[in-house]
Amino acid sequence: MNGGLMPKVSIIMPSLNVEPYITECMESVIHQTLQDLEILCVDAGSTDGTWEILEEYAKCDSRIRLIRSPQKSYGYQMNLGIREAVGEYIGIVETDDFILPEMYQELYTYAKEKDAEFVKSDFDVFTTFPDGERLFLKYSLEKYSSARYYTVFTSEDYFNSKCTIDVFAWNGIYKKAFLKENCIEFQETPGASFQDCGFRYQVALNARRGFFLDRSFYCYRRDNTNSSTYNSKCVLFNLAECKNLIHIAKQTGKTEKKQIEFLAREIAVIAHRPYIELLAWGQPAEGTKEALNEFRSILKDFIRQGILNQLSVAADDWLAIRMFVDDPEFYDYYARLKAETAAEKVKLFLKSIADFNYIFLFGSGYVGSCAYCLLRSNGIQNITAFCDNDKNKWGHTHMGRMVISPEDAAKQYPDAYFIIANAAHSDDIQRQLYEYGIDKKQITTYNLSTFPMDCTNMIMRLSRMAE
Repeated sequence: MNGGLMPKVSIIMPSLNVEPYITECMESVIHQTLQDLEILCVDAGSTDGTWEILEEYAKCDSRIRLIRSPQKSYGYQMNLGIREAVGEYIGIVETDDFILPEMYQELYTYAKEKDAEFVKSDFDVFTTFPDGERLFLKYSLEKYSSARYYTVFTSEDYFNSKCTIDVFAWNGIYKKAFLKENCIEFQETPGASFQDCGFRYQVALNARRGFFLDRSFYCYRRDNTNSSTYNSKCVLFNLAECKNLIHIAKQTGKTEKKQIEFLAREIAVIAHRPYIELLAWGQPAEGTKEALNEFRSILKDFIRQGILNQLSVAADDWLAIRMFVDDPEFYDYYARLKAETAAEKVKLFLKSIADFNYIFLFGSGYVGSCAYCLLRSNGIQNITAFCDNDKNKWGHTHMGRMVISPEDAAKQYPDAYFIIANAAHSDDIQRQLYEYGIDKKQITTYNLSTFPMDCTNMIMRLSRMAE
């Protein structure tokens, strides 16, 4: 570490019983192209062999420091790591994930060049199937949040956008001096669920020089059922984070109208969206109803003060927020119906292709990738190949499957089912397939989700297997 000088990046790695994943994670961190690192492994009392694996790594690499956390709290572990860190920037790697070798070299280079308080990038969500196949989908910050690439981003940019912020903490680095100066830390509630919520909003409230890259370095695991992503207490955890965030804003003087309007908008989204997502795959935990009612009280107060209104949020969100606040019973009916309808749509789609021995995905772009992941996540095995009108793709593989010409697909597999993964040209592609002799009963257009989290959802696969 530069002969005792300050390392460029301190990587904090919180862990608790992640033995199946820790080796891949550690290998990805110690082999970073940026070698001037401090690696802080903060373990909360693992009993499955995780600690022993970390000890072996620490014996071989002087950059690694092992820290025992007396509390089983992700927030406590992270704050402990930040306090112990001596690096110029702070990075976070959750120990069931892994990262690409150039991640911290690239992030640090941009951080220094732009004198940035934080630099964040896109990332890949991935899932691994029982047969060993592993699939990746890129998550675009610009597409799914208010982020803009390759331009200095400030809190004003967050305030002026009606899109929600980028909601992940581990896909970037943060200047330690920035965190210390603004007293930015994690809430230390028990467990490991959603405790990065308050952290990300504190960063947004104080940002003067942020930067976003459209490259992917971080690989975010979706096949760990113990992940906080699949926790049925999500509404309760989010409520605790939001209440703490309101307290921090008051305590630190973040009470200007635009700041409070920003928080009100974000809290309103947090109040209702995760509940619908939860209903799509499971049953809410005990106490969820009470937590939703407490969220309603918070939002009612925001509306009464005029800091949450139809001008401050997107039109669709405003409709859902008013329904959520004004008519709890109807909102619950709406939320359950929306979740059930989404699940039924997937089931009907799967049923329509169940009797075909061969399935082709027509289109090997992003939509085709999403369709492939969703089908595989729901137990569909008989995806023969992709076909595409782009001749340059023929003979190559995509998502582990061969890409062939549509004409060859139709000739070799006349009884196959063709899923058109290109809605913009669906009519033209249908006519093309008709010309090749494919019956209209063997053709459909993919119209399910293209959101990476939906398409790699572990719960959908487990539910499918249980049927």
